[in-house]
Amino acid sequence: MSLPGLLLSLLLAGIAIAIVAAPLLRSRRGGRTGENHAYQQEQHRVSYERVLTNILDLDEDLATGKISEADHQTEREIWLQRGIQLLRALDSLEDDIEVAHEDADIDQAIEAAVAAHRAGAQAKSRE
Repeated sequence: MSLPGLLLSLLLAGIAIAIVAAPLLRSRRGGRTGENHAYQQEQHRVSYERVLTNILDLDEDLATGKISEADHQTEREIWLQRGIQLLRALDSLEDDIEVAHEDADIDQAIEAAVAAHRAGAQAKSRE
């Protein structure tokens, strides 16, 4: 293989790797933060519903005598802790989204103030 052919092959391989790796790197850096938060929120909500279902099933199993009181308490405490963790994670995600919205509002207010200042400066320079 000639040197130009080898260089061209390496260049094409590098481009292919960059194209494949870009979405992976973007997701690690938190690209598309809004979509990522929405997906995480949905996953946490589904998991929380599963926790509630498991707790209800445990209560039903205790009522029908399928499990002992000690097993019920142990399992119920585990599921309660998982539910608490999920609720905290949901609260954290909602706080992050609120901060992002507040930042966007502040950015828009700054842009509007800069535009008004520039418009005023241009009007003065015309006089």
